[in-house]
Amino acid sequence: MPSAREARPRPAACLNCGSTLVEAFCAACGQRNMDVRIPARDLALDAVEDGLSLDSRVGRTVVPFLLRPGFLTVEWTSGRRARFSSPLRLYLLASFVFFLVSGVAGDDNPIRFDVTPDEPALEQHQKLRTQGWLGRTIDDRWQAFERMPRQEFLSRVNTAFRDWVPRVMFFLVPAAVLILGLLWRRRWLSEHVVLSLHLHTFAFTLFTVLLGLRLLPWQGPRTVAGPVLAVWLPLYFLLALRRVYGQRWRWTIPKAMAAALLYLLALAVGLVGVAGLALYFA
Repeated sequence: MPSAREARPRPAACLNCGSTLVEAFCAACGQRNMDVRIPARDLALDAVEDGLSLDSRVGRTVVPFLLRPGFLTVEWTSGRRARFSSPLRLYLLASFVFFLVSGVAGDDNPIRFDVTPDEPALEQHQKLRTQGWLGRTIDDRWQAFERMPRQEFLSRVNTAFRDWVPRVMFFLVPAAVLILGLLWRRRWLSEHVVLSLHLHTFAFTLFTVLLGLRLLPWQGPRTVAGPVLAVWLPLYFLLALRRVYGQRWRWTIPKAMAAALLYLLALAVGLVGVAGLALYFA
């Protein structure tokens, strides 16, 4: 009995180079003869199967990925995949490098307490407990660690925070897929998945560059690159949506703004959740 992949209908010609096909792989360019506009479950199985290895296609992917927003998403979902790395492979590579560089470049504590050592302990607790649920949670955990030196407490909380951030960031990919599917309904789910992976990969890449600039002894590159990258990220997002979904600007811009607001809300919820988990597992 043929496998599920073998039983799928195949295009009559290679979607990458146009050659006539009779087998599972194109004899001219080597690409698998498969249309990726398929159920998301099948797309996920295929991505996991060949998405975890590196090859020479990474070099051919970098330039169009960074400079042509949405181009790789359109190429991949249209079937022209042989020249480029898979979206999952790029995402895993970019996220791995980002968290590796963040561990080397940044020793700042993402969670801070706005209190001074000179304040009496009672005033410090009262100040935290006026900051809402998160402040009360911090204070409860702080009292549990009262016998521990303050700096050691902060170090343990922030270590737990960094441990949980990658796990929560992973769930932002399906959150973005849901947002895109809500705003662009008459599209294949696989298109939303590929676009979400590409957008997150691009964000990881920019943040990695910004963190890497902190390792340089000169301030000049950081002051110039920071504003440029801050502008290029939302512009890349907007141009990618325009290219992938092909709608006019009068529809793309308001939908992009709505998608950005919903995503920022999901990100805020995720970060608050991470802070809570960090305090719980510290």
